[in-house]
Amino acid sequence: MFRIGEFSRIGSVTIETLRHYDALGLLKPAKVEPSTGYRYYTTKQLQTLNQIIALKEVGLSLEEIARILRENLTADELRGMLKAQLVVTESTIEAAQRRRERILARLNYLNQEENMPAFDVTLKSVDAFTVAAIRETVPTIEQIPQRWGEMFMTIARWIKANGYHSGPAITFYHNESYTRQHIDTECAFVIRTPKIDKVPQPESPIIVRQLEAVAQMATTVVADYRIEGLEPAYNAIGQWIGDHGYCIAGPPR
Repeated sequence: MFRIGEFSRIGSVTIETLRHYDALGLLKPAKVEPSTGYRYYTTKQLQTLNQIIALKEVGLSLEEIARILRENLTADELRGMLKAQLVVTESTIEAAQRRRERILARLNYLNQEENMPAFDVTLKSVDAFTVAAIRETVPTIEQIPQRWGEMFMTIARWIKANGYHSGPAITFYHNESYTRQHIDTECAFVIRTPKIDKVPQPESPIIVRQLEAVAQMATTVVADYRIEGLEPAYNAIGQWIGDHGYCIAGPPR
């Protein structure tokens, strides 16, 4: 048998940790000397200690580890718990990666802000026109660039298959407020055709619809069309609208 200090060195854990495991019932000493209170552990208990350490390192709580030891779970049951823990770990990694991307985007924005030229916001009228569009809710803002690309490709294939000529590409945000999740977005190509009733309705998810004319639209030109590049442009347009006494009357394009 090993005294607690010796067992601590062999198992590479502190004496305090062994006492904590004892208090929780995870790993009780094989023997406690009544007269001195010295704790003794056996060689066989090293296997239990190693199992506790291994399960703790994969993120399981001490309560979960206690259940595993207490109920003597089968290999399939243990495998199921570890798979569940893997899902949690991967989700944490993905969240950290998204947070990292937001931090980098913010740093890039701050770096550009110092040398950023003022946006030239102008008012212009926009005629009515026909568009082929797809509208969907994208789970996260990080997925927007990929989904936009896929949506535009789907529309472009339909336009080409039907012999139409496409005009400018347009995107819409239909959410009432800014959000980084569940983004209600729409991608569209202008169809160069004189009458909407001459365009056959495509199969879902593509729709053909008429965009109404806009008498006054605040616009600006953005060279950087990434998500990060659009933010300062929207800020500039919003500030211009407020400064000149206008109100927002529709979703941004």
